[in-house]
Amino acid sequence: MVFADLTLLAQTAAKEPSPFAPLAFALGCGILTAILLRRSYRYFGKRTRGGSGPPIASQPRPADAWDGAKRDAAARLGREKVELHELARDLIGQLDSKMILLNELVQQSHQQIERLQTLLDRAERLKR
Repeated sequence: MVFADLTLLAQTAAKEPSPFAPLAFALGCGILTAILLRRSYRYFGKRTRGGSGPPIASQPRPADAWDGAKRDAAARLGREKVELHELARDLIGQLDSKMILLNELVQQSHQQIERLQTLLDRAERLKR
């Protein structure tokens, strides 16, 4: 009996489509779209609004036209000072290595001078 009622209902539904079926379909699609958009806005909105990342440092607005230029000039001067210090350190290192090499050469020359003097003294003794 229940089966017969279901087949009858299916036959009547197949014969006459309801005038509200397209409206119900459109309403269902609209609700599904709203739910999905709301979820994606919550998920992606946290990233773009800085919810998970570090906050962006706010820069104060310049009081006059030269304020920003002064800050840029100070930063540039600071970078140039750092470059000069690095260059000075490199040059000092090169000078130190050359001084060490020069000291070694001076010691070798002193040893050669002493050797030559001993040879000259020996030659003079043999000459007599």
